[in-house]
Amino acid sequence: MSDSEERQDTPEKADEEQVGSTEEDRPVSRTSQGKKKKAKPHRGPPSPTPDQLADLEKNFLLDCIAVDTICKDYSHSQPKMGPAIPPYNSQNDKHVKAYFRREAVDVTLRETGQDKGGCSIDGPVIDRFIESGAGYRYLHARNAAPRAAKAGHSADQVDGHGQFMSDARPNFGYHGHFGYRRNTPWLRQMPSPFGVDPRSPTH
Repeated sequence: MSDSEERQDTPEKADEEQVGSTEEDRPVSRTSQGKKKKAKPHRGPPSPTPDQLADLEKNFLLDCIAVDTICKDYSHSQPKMGPAIPPYNSQNDKHVKAYFRREAVDVTLRETGQDKGGCSIDGPVIDRFIESGAGYRYLHARNAAPRAAKAGHSADQVDGHGQFMSDARPNFGYHGHFGYRRNTPWLRQMPSPFGVDPRSPTH
């Protein structure tokens, strides 16, 4: 074999060797090996227990009922000092604290008499009612009471449809405990087309 023929065969052999080496050295994926990906850890807060969810729902519903009662009571008087939502006071808003730290804003607040906490957009009378009025005292005393002493713990208002069939009792008819299986002449002759199970009484 001449040198020219050997030179022609050499590149082809080199390509075959290179292709074979790449297939052998190629990394095998995890899915091809049958391994499953590990589940990512749960990074959120822990899920509340059913008892905690029941307490949260109970307190929320009772607060809504109490606030609704207060609003209806004060809706017949002027000024209407029983709003369901407290009026907005920007100086108590943590998202705009940086704005009230400016010197120019301090000067404006002193000129307008709002430098000592200020009042809400509804005025100081509504603020006093929200912070120390009769409705506030009622809600605060009720929510600060122990769990068993909280006022308005009506199960009908708190659970609602959750009580459906929760205390179901057996309904005995005229034909006895299992009379529904013998309440027609046809069922008296053949209680079941699949035969009668001796473990289940039919009368």
